[in-house]
Formats: sequence, C-alpha cells, structure tokens
Amino acid sequence: MTRKTYVLEVVKFVFYDDIDNYKKIGSKFLHQGYMKAKFKSKNDAASYYNRNNPHLRPLNYNNDYKSNLDPETKLLYIVRDDRYIVDTIDTFKAEDING
Repeated sequence: MTRKTYVLEVVKFVFYDDIDNYKKIGSKFLHQGYMKAKFKSKNDAASYYNRNNPHLRPLNYNNDYKSNLDPETKLLYIVRDDRYIVDTIDTFKAEDING
C-alpha cells in the first residue's frame, strides 16, 4: 500500500492591468510549479505554510486549503495530492527541501 502524500502548488496571480499576460493565458492564475517538499497530511502542509508566512492569514483560513494572495510576491499556495510530478519550486528555507 502506497502512503498518500501532499505538496504545495505555487500559483501566480495575474492582475487584469497586465492585460497581455491576462489575455495570453486566459485566466488570472498562472501555475508556477510544485514545491520541493512532501507532507504526510493536508494539515502538515498548511502548518508548514503558516510557520513560514506569519504575516498572512493561515492557509486553511477559508476551509479550502488555499492561501490568500501574498501582496508582495503575488503568489498563492494550494495543497494538492502528490501526483509524482517533478517539483520545481524551492521550499521557503533551503534545509526544508525533501531529498
């Protein structure tokens, strides 16, 4: 039996005033990749996010395992089932990257 794991998807918010990108992708959310960290539960992923982003609302604030938009980075994070897709986004701290 394979143990289920979770990852954080990183998504960039495209503002309508960036009309060229907005029209090109046809959405206001642009997938950036998956973080190089694996979590045993959705709550573990949310806890990791929360510890590293105390200036923002908790990741599961709206009971949907999605963060609010970070006003500085324009990124948001979503807890996803790990589908063994190559993880390309560094963790918040280098020592947290799963090997």
